[in-house]
Amino acid sequence: MECSGPPARLGSEEEKPAVWIFACAPVPTGVVSAILWGLEEEGIPAEVREVPPSRAKTLAKQAAVGSRLDVGIGVSGFEKKVVLHHRDLPDSAPLFDLAIEGPGYESLRQVGANAARLVKGDPLAYLD
Repeated sequence: MECSGPPARLGSEEEKPAVWIFACAPVPTGVVSAILWGLEEEGIPAEVREVPPSRAKTLAKQAAVGSRLDVGIGVSGFEKKVVLHHRDLPDSAPLFDLAIEGPGYESLRQVGANAARLVKGDPLAYLD
């Protein structure tokens, strides 16, 4: 995955409701797919955008602010981190901030599921 410039217009009325995932290279293979599986399992759509390098917290907050669902996920390949954020939370206080580790992507799937649960107002699942 390569960075391709700034994200498209944020919060456009033409945008379909979706959890936004802002990701920047180098993202290990399967990371974004695992997050998408969690969202799909809970029935919430997602949109992935490649963005310029930034910290995962910053990416997640920008994604949450831009998403019509108020929830965003940041994936920073150079930090090897994934962060789940909500529009109403302070910039420095995301819901989940975890390291991308090895081939075990269950925690990443749970981040996607928790993003969906946040949108639906369901209780969040514990991350392993």
